Amino acid sequence: MSTQVECVKVIQTESARLQQYLTALPQDAWTTPSACALWEVRDVVAHLTTGIEGFTLRITRGLQGDTSPPDGLPSPHLWKTLSQEERRQRALRLAQGPIALRERLGNDLLSGFSHAWDQFHHLLATLTAQDWHQPCYQGRGIIPVHSLAHAGIFELAIHGWDIRSALEPSAPLAPDVLLTLLDFFAACPHWFFLPGTRFPTPVRYRFAFTGTLISTWDIVVEGDQAHIGPAAAATPAHVTFACDGETFVLLMCGRLGFDAAMGDKRLIPTGDMAVAQALKQWFQGV
Repeated sequence: MSTQVECVKVIQTESARLQQYLTALPQDAWTTPSACALWEVRDVVAHLTTGIEGFTLRITRGLQGDTSPPDGLPSPHLWKTLSQEERRQRALRLAQGPIALRERLGNDLLSGFSHAWDQFHHLLATLTAQDWHQPCYQGRGIIPVHSLAHAGIFELAIHGWDIRSALEPSAPLAPDVLLTLLDFFAACPHWFFLPGTRFPTPVRYRFAFTGTLISTWDIVVEGDQAHIGPAAAATPAHVTFACDGETFVLLMCGRLGFDAAMGDKRLIPTGDMAVAQALKQWFQGV
């Protein structure tokens, strides 16, 4: 798990990198459709602004011992019970908020983004070791502060990719965030897992990463639960996938389709192919 110092550094680096990128964009680029469905580039920036303001609020409330949902927000236990269609409808409703914010902020959108991320970075940098483990509310569950910090990195990295890839199709994820994103998947697998087909015994998928992130991780699906973490070397896997770390991250987020990744040889499986195909039913992105 990434340390507090490492998380704070990644947030500072990535937010500054994205701000610099956005500052250099020509005006017409802001209305380009992003890789995130329903949003233009400017809407993604608005989402990153209002989203991280929400994270700052949730951590602040959590530090005060308050893990209840803020007014108008759902129970943190609801997410795991939602079907894929219910999750899609919820996303459609939530998509309108950033659009309204960018209409309100207008030319101040970039300064609003910068201010919100500076506040989040400052809050995390001032936390004690005890604070780092304090539980707080998130719409998909009660999680410790450090998991919400990792979620912030996830939002920044993936939505930064949504912006850049729409303007530069070959834009990569920053290598320095990949390991942090794996930590986030391990801490919050329920964000990505959709309960569905059940096998009589646990199913283990192994991902052997190549490229800049050389390590091996497992996804274990057991009933209506999923676990993600470093591979248990002594335990055999039903399927092993060879891929680079970026392919795994984009696959988990739904930015890269399972079949497309297989067709492009970005994802190369060995083992039980029927079990391999079940993976795309359980993990359909966020």
